[in-house]
Amino acid sequence: MNIKSTPGENHTLISLEGRLEATQAGEVQAEIQSALTAGPPNLLLDCSGLSYVASMGLRCFLLAHKEAQKAGGRTIFSGLNENVRSVFALTGFDKIIQVTGTPEEALRFFKAAPEKKP
Repeated sequence: MNIKSTPGENHTLISLEGRLEATQAGEVQAEIQSALTAGPPNLLLDCSGLSYVASMGLRCFLLAHKEAQKAGGRTIFSGLNENVRSVFALTGFDKIIQVTGTPEEALRFFKAAPEKKP
């Protein structure tokens, strides 16, 4: 699992590559928490390189969504492949967490809605 965090103007881009198994969930959660602490509360998770997500990975995503909301921000996921997208659909994550096709689409949402202050 490769995790890359890149600060943006009003968000942090977190790119995930590989398989998000239970053993990597803690590392991903720590990266997300670090991004929320250091920068704006908006998170863009680019999952275009993510081939699989286990239930602990989903828990990590849900916690990220809740923490960003608590801080006045939002979380947007992009680039889900068919496997990951079907997991989001089966679990209902696609109903509570915003999903876009590409990171560029997600950036338009961040630009359209100014960052909220807690």
